[in-house]
Amino acid sequence: MRSFLLTIFVLLISSTIAQADYTTKNVYKFENSDMIKNHDGSNIVNASGVGIAEDSNGNKSVLKCLVNISNGMLSGHCQSTDQDGDVEYTAISRDMSKGPQGTFTRTGGTGKYANTGVTCEYVVELTDFQVGVGYLTATCKE
Repeated sequence: MRSFLLTIFVLLISSTIAQADYTTKNVYKFENSDMIKNHDGSNIVNASGVGIAEDSNGNKSVLKCLVNISNGMLSGHCQSTDQDGDVEYTAISRDMSKGPQGTFTRTGGTGKYANTGVTCEYVVELTDFQVGVGYLTATCKE
C-alpha cells in the first residue's frame, strides 16, 4: 500500500511539473536601431523592439526589448505586460555565430510572474532586418 501511495504521489508531482512547461511564440518589430564599427571592423548595434507574444497557457502580452549586438553576441532585456496586467521581466542572450538559437530567462515580475523562475530556449524562425520584423518560437521550463 505504501508503494502504491508513493507511486501516486510521484505521478501527481510529475504531472504538475509537466504542466509548468509551456511554449510561446513572439512577433516583433525593430525600432530605433543604430550601428557603429568596432576597432576590429565588427559591428556594434543597439536597438529597441516591440512585439506581441502568446503562450500555450493562454497568456497574451505586449512586449518591449532593448538589445545590444557586439561581436556576434546578442544580449538585452525585455518587459512584457499580459492581458491581466501582470508584468514579466526577462534577460535575453544569443551567440549569433552559432545560429538562430538563444535563451531568455525570467528575472522578475508581478502577479503570476512574481517569485517564479523560467528559462526558455528560443529559435528565430524568420527575421528580415531590412523590413525590421521577426518571429520566434520558444520552449520554456519553470
